[in-house]
Amino acid sequence: RYMSNDIKLLTIIILLCLSVAANADIYYCEDTMGVSIDRFDFEALNDDNDNFIAHNWLIDTDKGWRRADSSHFGGVCEVRKGYTVCRERNIVFGEATFAIHPDGSNFTLVYLDYGLDVLAFVGTCTKP
Repeated sequence: RYMSNDIKLLTIIILLCLSVAANADIYYCEDTMGVSIDRFDFEALNDDNDNFIAHNWLIDTDKGWRRADSSHFGGVCEVRKGYTVCRERNIVFGEATFAIHPDGSNFTLVYLDYGLDVLAFVGTCTKP
């Protein structure tokens, strides 16, 4: 008798977990342009610049965001006024914010290295 109640409870827990995971929004994004700013100079980064390396990003609103060539998700995502905003505050000496427009087609990514520089990227996103 107790075993069947335990199985029912386990089944309910699994179904709840699956329904929560099914609500995650997934985006695939790619840099199209960027800028690097420090106290001495700035540099625009785009296809015409040898220093520009376009990155692909994976955003999972339940897990955070990551570069496509990395397996580690970072940050916490939330939706505010239609914008998907993911913040990572555990970067040594800085933080990063990844924000996706409500229509899901464009993003901004800003890295703040406290006291040193700022890297900002813009690009496009698709939702599978």
